[in-house]
Amino acid sequence: MAALSGPALAIFPWGDVIEEFLEPLGLTADDYAERMRGGWLFGYVAGLQSAGRRCIVVHASERVKAPERLTHAQTGAPIYLVPGRRSGGGWTDGDPSRRAVAQWARTPSRAFAGVLRHEGCDAILVQDYEHARFDALTAMAQRLKLPVFASFQGGDVTLSPLERRVRRRTLSRCRAIVVASAKERERLARTYGYPAERMADIPNPVDTEFWRAEDKAAVRQALGVAPDELLVVNHGRIDIQRKGLDLILEAWRRLAHPNARLMLIGSGQDREAFAPMVAAAERVTWLSDYVTDPPLIRRWLSAADIYITLSRIEGMPVAPLEAMACGLPVVASDAHGIADILKGGEAVGGILAPGGDPSAAAAALARLAADPQLRNVLGERARRHVEATYGVEAVGAALDQRLAGEF
Repeated sequence: MAALSGPALAIFPWGDVIEEFLEPLGLTADDYAERMRGGWLFGYVAGLQSAGRRCIVVHASERVKAPERLTHAQTGAPIYLVPGRRSGGGWTDGDPSRRAVAQWARTPSRAFAGVLRHEGCDAILVQDYEHARFDALTAMAQRLKLPVFASFQGGDVTLSPLERRVRRRTLSRCRAIVVASAKERERLARTYGYPAERMADIPNPVDTEFWRAEDKAAVRQALGVAPDELLVVNHGRIDIQRKGLDLILEAWRRLAHPNARLMLIGSGQDREAFAPMVAAAERVTWLSDYVTDPPLIRRWLSAADIYITLSRIEGMPVAPLEAMACGLPVVASDAHGIADILKGGEAVGGILAPGGDPSAAAAALARLAADPQLRNVLGERARRHVEATYGVEAVGAALDQRLAGEF
C-alpha cells in the first residue's frame, strides 16, 4: 500500500444513525469495526488507500454521548461515532417532508465538523444524494469551505416535494457524483439537469485476490454438499422488496430439477417476514445471520454452481461481483447497476432477466442447470471480467484520478 500522506476524504454512509444499519443485522459498532470488510464502503477506502489517500468514515450514533474513534481492522481507517438521533417517529410519521426537515435538523453538523477539523479532512463524500442528510452535509461542507462529492449506491429517489425543491440546488454544489449506473445517470440529467461531465462512471471495487474460488470438491465435502447436487447461492441483506427475494423464491419454485438446492445467506430488517416464506419453499437452506466471516461466504461461493440475484433496486452491488470473482455464472435482474455489470451478457459471465419476471429467471436457471459446460465457460468469463474491471487498485486509481485537482 502506498504511504497515506495524500489528502484526506471523510466518507459519510447512509442513515440518520449507524444503528439503523447495525440493529437489523444483530451487530454492534465494535463488530462493524472489527469484522466488516468489503462492500462499496470499505472497497472505496481500500481503493483510495492504494492510491495514497487517507479515508475517515463518519457516523452518527445513538449509543455514544461524546465522539468516539474506532479503527477498522481490515483497512486501518478511523471510524468516528458522534452523538445523534433518528428522525423518525412522532410528528414525522406518514409525512415525507416533515421527515426530511427532521433529518436536516437532527444532523449533528457541529460534531461532524469537529471530526473533520481534528482529522484535517480536505473533502467529504456522501453515500446516496437522495437522502435528506445529503443536503445538511453539503451545507456543513460549504461553511467549512470543503468540496463535496457523492456516490450512487441504490438510494431511493427523493420522497417529498420539499426535498425536490432543495435537491437541485444542493446537487449543484456537488463537485462530482460517482454513478456506475447508466439508467441513474440519465435520471440525474433529466430530473436535475446535472452535467454529464460531473458524473463519474466508476464501479464499486472488489478484492479479486481474496474473492477467488477454493477447491470445489474440498469445500463441498466440508460444507456437506453432495458432489452431484446443483447448488445455487445468493448472499446479502434480507430486504424482500429491494433485493427481490420473493422473486428468487418464485423463480426457484418454477425450476424443475431433481437434485438442486438454493442456499441463501444473510439477515436484515425483513428477517421475520422472510422466515415463513422460506419455510414454505422446498429445497431451500437459509443461513439467517449477517455473516461477517468472509472466508465462510467464499467457501459457499466456491461450492456453488450458479449465483442468482433478482434485485428490484440497486446501485452497484458488490455481492454478485464477489460471486463472479469466484468463477460463478450469474442469473440476474436488469436493475440499476446489475445491468451495467452484465451489459455484455454471456460474454462477461451472466444472463440478464427482465426485472420482476421470475419465469425468465427460472428459464435461465434451467438452461444453466442442464449444461455444466456452459456454467464453466460463463464462470471463467465472469472471473476475467471482474479481474479486468473491478479490482480494488484499478477502481482506486480511477477514483483518485477523478478527485485529483478537486481538492
